[in-house]
Amino acid sequence: MRWLFLALSLVLAATATFAAEVPKVTLTHLKGGVYVVEDTYYLKENSAVYIGPDAVTIIGATWTPETARLLAAEIRKVTDKPITAAIDPDYNPERAGGNGYWKSIGVKVVSTRLTYDLLTAKWTSVCDFIRRYRPAYPHVPLVLPTETHRGSFTLQGDRVRALYLGPSHSPDDIFVYFPKEKVLYAGNILKEHLGNLRFADLRAYPKTLQRLKGLHLPITTVISGHWSAVHGPE
Repeated sequence: MRWLFLALSLVLAATATFAAEVPKVTLTHLKGGVYVVEDTYYLKENSAVYIGPDAVTIIGATWTPETARLLAAEIRKVTDKPITAAIDPDYNPERAGGNGYWKSIGVKVVSTRLTYDLLTAKWTSVCDFIRRYRPAYPHVPLVLPTETHRGSFTLQGDRVRALYLGPSHSPDDIFVYFPKEKVLYAGNILKEHLGNLRFADLRAYPKTLQRLKGLHLPITTVISGHWSAVHGPE
């Protein structure tokens, strides 16, 4: 019984600490053109920004139009280059909820066709699922990508490579690789904990990881979608 009370006390203490923190969106330089975005609204979400020679690409639209606006303000602190593209790495709200803001300021929203189709079919249900655990998450209208690709694609003159290698944590998860910096954005696919596997394809997941290994990409740094943002290649 004492262990039960101790466990409950720890959970309550952690919850109180989290509740006391003011949510924010931060932008931190990693290397080269790659910046890490840490968004503590609703559930800590990590994404990325690439500042190229002439333009800025967002990897992960963030939770809502408001968090997207906050990210745009952070970007403006470090560059005045135009933001020309925002990639939806999957159909989850933390990576597509901000589409409306990016579209409103003339940024093209890019995804695979699979992500576009899943957003069309499942946006309402996946947002309802998030609100079961984060009731404060607002009712964000669906805003679809403006440009789609059948599979992998590149932006910024091949400086940003979006790689769809098969189903994993979600049916449509992609990696985004920055070859010059040797950085891999891995979203939900690679992170400290597996997390919620309700939408995962457990049969295909290991095969997708093997395909990543088979590419033999030189990787020095991995950006994960949740928990700690930056990891080594191990």
